[in-house]
Amino acid sequence: MKARLLAVLLVISLGINIGFLLHWLRPRLFPARAAAMSSGWHSGPMKRHLNLDAAQSRRMESERRQVLAQARPLQEELQQKRRELFMLLKGKDVAPADLDPILNEIARLQAALEKLFILHSLKVRSQFSPAQRLKYEGFLEQGLCPGMMSEKGCAPSEPGGGMKGIGCAEAGETE
Repeated sequence: MKARLLAVLLVISLGINIGFLLHWLRPRLFPARAAAMSSGWHSGPMKRHLNLDAAQSRRMESERRQVLAQARPLQEELQQKRRELFMLLKGKDVAPADLDPILNEIARLQAALEKLFILHSLKVRSQFSPAQRLKYEGFLEQGLCPGMMSEKGCAPSEPGGGMKGIGCAEAGETE
């Protein structure tokens, strides 16, 4: 009885370990498949909720790839400026005037990235039907103001102000 229990536990443990290894190694062993599986927001739940057709999905993927390519240099430069700030902060005496140039550059890069993604959002939104646009705006508001779906926009979270359905026009509506 004891041996049988140990054998069952060993098999279960091996199964769990093999599962973790496969999950961890799959992207390394099959990079093309992993890249295909991570093909953007419009290939998963949002595609289903927005009812994107194949042509819209292809256009969205093309737009996504373009905006990511444009964002990459800005993100790399932002990361470099943050490293410079960290190195400056590691110094013993840092004057506020020494921080201003780096912080201003970090703010400029963050603003440029925000503008890039907002322009991308406007371009994507223009390709939707009115019903799809309404749902898309619900997704945006959910992302920008989690738990909030009201006309007053991004306000501090209120008790009971959570969103009931994804892509709702008003709080409390469900799909």
